Amino acid sequence: MLDKFKNMQQEKLDSMLSEQAVLKQQTELEQQRLAQLKQFIDDMQTNNQMGNAIGLQNLAGMKHILHGLSQQQAERVTQLQGDQSRQQHACIQQLSFTKGLEGVIAKKAHQIKQKQARQHQNQLDELVAHAAVRRS
Repeated sequence: MLDKFKNMQQEKLDSMLSEQAVLKQQTELEQQRLAQLKQFIDDMQTNNQMGNAIGLQNLAGMKHILHGLSQQQAERVTQLQGDQSRQQHACIQQLSFTKGLEGVIAKKAHQIKQKQARQHQNQLDELVAHAAVRRS
């Protein structure tokens, strides 16, 4: 029964670790998107070769929009990093719980073996005692 519960907890841990890997992958992807967006904004600022006022006004408006997108993307990355951190903490707790169960199961199995060994030794002692009584 305890083994079945431990197996369920191990499956839960495996699922949580899989979810953590997905979160890590998402975080890395969003960080790459943010870096690309920032690079694009930086490139726009260095390619400022517009000579007319309407072009400069459009460029300024576009930069403003892109800075807003950059801020949203940075917030998304921060949110994913927080989710990833919380998931990692939950995985550590689940791992500790699962390893604790393994320890309890191993201790119980050891106790059962010791009890069986004592019972076996007691039976042997009784046989020796009966044999000694018969010889007398």
